[in-house]
Amino acid sequence: MKKTLSLPARRLAMRVPTARFALAALASIAAVLAPRDVDATTLLPHSDTELVDGAPAIVIGSVTGRLPNTTGEAITDWLVTVERVLKGTVADGAIVVRVPGGEAPGGEILHLYGAPVFRDGERALLLLAPRPDGAWRVYQFGQGAFHGVRAEGRLFAAQNLSDVRVVTRSQRNRRAAHELRDFELFADWIADRAAGAPRAADYLSRPSASGLRAITREFTLLSWNGVNARWFEFDGGGSVPFRTSGIQGGLPGGGGAELTRALAAWNAERTTPVRLENAGTTSASAGFLRMDGENAVLFGDPNGEVEDLDCRGAGYLAIGGWRSRGETRVFNGATYHRIAEGDVILNNGLECYLAAARKPSQYIERLIGHEIGHALGIGHSSENANEPRAALRNALMYFQLSHRDARGAELLADDAQALQALYRPPPPLPPGACPANTLCLLGGRFEVTATWRNQFNGASGVAGAIKASDVAGYLYFTDRNNYELIFKILDFGGTIKVFYGQLTNLQFTISVKDKRTGAIKTYTNTPGECGGLDQNGFPSASVAASFARVKSRRGRAVTRGNCRPDADTMCLLDDRFALEMSWRNQYDGSSGRGLPKRLTGLTGAFGFTDLANLELLVKTLDFGDRVLVLYGALSDLEYELRVTDTVSGRSKTYSNPAGRYCGGLDNDF
Repeated sequence: MKKTLSLPARRLAMRVPTARFALAALASIAAVLAPRDVDATTLLPHSDTELVDGAPAIVIGSVTGRLPNTTGEAITDWLVTVERVLKGTVADGAIVVRVPGGEAPGGEILHLYGAPVFRDGERALLLLAPRPDGAWRVYQFGQGAFHGVRAEGRLFAAQNLSDVRVVTRSQRNRRAAHELRDFELFADWIADRAAGAPRAADYLSRPSASGLRAITREFTLLSWNGVNARWFEFDGGGSVPFRTSGIQGGLPGGGGAELTRALAAWNAERTTPVRLENAGTTSASAGFLRMDGENAVLFGDPNGEVEDLDCRGAGYLAIGGWRSRGETRVFNGATYHRIAEGDVILNNGLECYLAAARKPSQYIERLIGHEIGHALGIGHSSENANEPRAALRNALMYFQLSHRDARGAELLADDAQALQALYRPPPPLPPGACPANTLCLLGGRFEVTATWRNQFNGASGVAGAIKASDVAGYLYFTDRNNYELIFKILDFGGTIKVFYGQLTNLQFTISVKDKRTGAIKTYTNTPGECGGLDQNGFPSASVAASFARVKSRRGRAVTRGNCRPDADTMCLLDDRFALEMSWRNQYDGSSGRGLPKRLTGLTGAFGFTDLANLELLVKTLDFGDRVLVLYGALSDLEYELRVTDTVSGRSKTYSNPAGRYCGGLDNDF
């Protein structure tokens, strides 16, 4: 039979009273402790008394490490060795603390802002609640995890709430999230209170400035994986749809209008391609349980993923997070997780909090707008409770939100600058400049790029490039110091040969473009993972020059058309070509017009009834003497694709009969 650690007898210890210190000092401590990180969870903080009284169990333990994820879900299991039980009954020895968010076996990543993250070997004071599967969860999400951080020979208990936006409703709420607690004195205070001997808090402490710096260095190590995230749909002219699930009590329209205004605030910044859409409602309500293909704002926490908001006290107002399929990409020289799905959950019980708000509709609009900003990859303008700069203090992305704030989702200069830094397209390259993540070799004639995919966890991305000479260079995947491929190109007079060696068994594709001829060749893994040699890679300089002269005679200037996009029409290739599509479902007799979605200047897609479910992909390419139309289908329904050249007036229709699952190619439009 398993031995059980029961609540120990009350410990008596000599306690030195802690001097009170001003709120300004507390605010400065908060600013030092809070690492700048991307965040999207909004909290009305609990007091220590509320947390301790509400938690079913409280322990001190040592974090042994992460356990292998065998669940198939994006969760993280931490093995914790229990040292002391302060409240409740907990099994002796090691326990499993399961935290939502993490990496699934297939490579999918779920990042929940505010979810506790631990470090192997750290000592922690944990407020816990039992899970139905036998593991434990941290009570009140991140609020119930106190990390042991050492400074000046003492151990402090600190919450890592850097991922959290704090709502201010009283002086107590502003202070509770950031006060420093002496670890052992705090533990004794909890044990006494749980044993029925409550007393005043005597565990607060104020380290020196050097002590605070030491705590900051140690505490910052707890931040999650260090790689930022962004959407890549905007870069190709696409948009990101959000939908609402459920109805928000306390609002006449249920929350849909507030989401529309929140998205419009971000869309109003016109120097970036960011385009967010309110795509209506959805019945999908998986939230953070699993990926469901929807970016959703879920009202009322339908899956009970956090304790309900206590209107008499405190709790989480909203929790946000994003999912990635493990893919990373490079933008403007920086590597990012590619966000595949984003969700925001507004907690159950929020309506009674709205009753005290000055203007509930504008408050929710601002709350959602702030969370959407985080979903875009933007952090806080400031985490200083006494921020003196009005430009940061009044920004939408300021870390505090007052329930009296009635401004709605208004972007100020700092918010716009943050969006521009993340999404503004890079300026055009000057003539002769080499693009990012590219090796420009042999006098700039050849551009070499690579993509990679980790077949073991599904991660993928664009390789970074480091030039070694005019004929050679290196390619790396995620770490600039870890070369994965070496590339060389040599001109032998009649032929230019391509050499590449590999120091990886991951899947890769190297693309080599000859800027003189436009020819492109690709190279992939070879048997034995030993690299490769292309003896007949490209024509020499003299041959290429003659080819270029012939090509220049065949070419012609690009002609811009007068296509105008609308609900049924997509415009491609400098607005020259207008594309429309109609469909018919042979199984139920329904039919309709296709829903267009432009992806880039060359490429677009159509959905039948839902743009989240793309059915047809179309591409137009101008080769100078002819235009190619290519289309690929993801459906066996009957459809017709009509392509019109608005310059010549010529039109063609491409038909797919019912039951056929195939696309097509028109090599001469």
